[in-house]
Amino acid sequence: MTTNERTVGRYLRWLLAALSLGAGVIHFAVSGEHYELSWAHGTFFAVVAWLQLSWAVAVVVRPTRWLLAAGALLNAGILGVWTVSRVWGVPVGPDAWTPESIGWPDALSSVCELGIVALALAVLARPEVAQRTMRPAIAVPAVGIAGLGVAVISSLAFTPALASSSHDDHAAAGKETRSAAASSHEHGVTTLNGQAVKGVKAEDVKEESQPNQPLDATTRATLKTQLSEARDFALRYPTVADATAAGYRLAGGFAPGSGAHYITYGGLTGQGTFDPTKPISLIYDGASPTSQVIGLMYYGMGQGAPEGFAGPNDHWHRHSNVCLKNGPSGLDVPFPADQDVTAAQCASVQGNLLKTTGYMVHAWVVPSWESPLGVFSHDNPDVRCADGTFNTNKAGFCAGT
Repeated sequence: MTTNERTVGRYLRWLLAALSLGAGVIHFAVSGEHYELSWAHGTFFAVVAWLQLSWAVAVVVRPTRWLLAAGALLNAGILGVWTVSRVWGVPVGPDAWTPESIGWPDALSSVCELGIVALALAVLARPEVAQRTMRPAIAVPAVGIAGLGVAVISSLAFTPALASSSHDDHAAAGKETRSAAASSHEHGVTTLNGQAVKGVKAEDVKEESQPNQPLDATTRATLKTQLSEARDFALRYPTVADATAAGYRLAGGFAPGSGAHYITYGGLTGQGTFDPTKPISLIYDGASPTSQVIGLMYYGMGQGAPEGFAGPNDHWHRHSNVCLKNGPSGLDVPFPADQDVTAAQCASVQGNLLKTTGYMVHAWVVPSWESPLGVFSHDNPDVRCADGTFNTNKAGFCAGT
């Protein structure tokens, strides 16, 4: 590509450099957040950023045909990886083969990369284009405006709003802020992947967050009996190995605050008499064969919440937009519940979308695992990931004990 005075090539190299600088700056801006997701993710973004910045310098200093071809190939490859990550998901990291959402920073960098590919291929296919003369009075303002636009757009990746968007879509997508539950009785109010819960879950938050009411002597005695029966039932299956031997299957994975749920469809509750010895789920502190039982979950199939335990303090809740997929060891949940997951997104991972679940309630009845927020609290803040944190992957899960 010629660099003679007043040729298209002279000005085109500066435009290519600006586009590459813009994409490189954006990748640097988000590389740190991707290191939180995994070492491989962070390294990929850092390497890509250095290559794009280096290419920007090289195309100004020595704009040869092989350099144009290398730039087109590099950026086409980056665009290919981006497309795969948004359609199918990448095969590495804690969220392997989980499609990512499109955020502003990655969309802006992709536009810059697409511009590099298009311009480089155009010059390679038609070299004479770069030889054409162009008046500086036209070219300089055009390139200057384009370069300024790229600078402004790429700088937006550092602004709080867009940086937060990138963090939510990638690295912080694995951080469910359940620690708020430990400091407030509004334990139903959580954020997941940077978003507040929505749908029927949001409607039930108010009910879940109500303080417990005093019980009369008769109700208290009935509840005491029910909780004792529930505890005795839970202790029949002290480990995951005991649960799986009895036919229970894992639903999703281990989530801080709510544990690992092993379900059986024999525990569905209708509108009839409630039986505390028939939960749908045994809850464990991990998903390994030796993981310990920590609580129970009950599930109602009726139009409203079941009568449940004696008294008004068992606050039942629902979830919306739950994507379920049959897996080799149970039910997989590829996306977090109560978010804007569509039927198409769920179908893309061979799942089925459940728009609204039935009513459910947790019962933290196992000794030493009583929830500080109450026996029927949605979250138990003592239930944490194996590393002692609440940090999860994009689907809301982490490793338990």
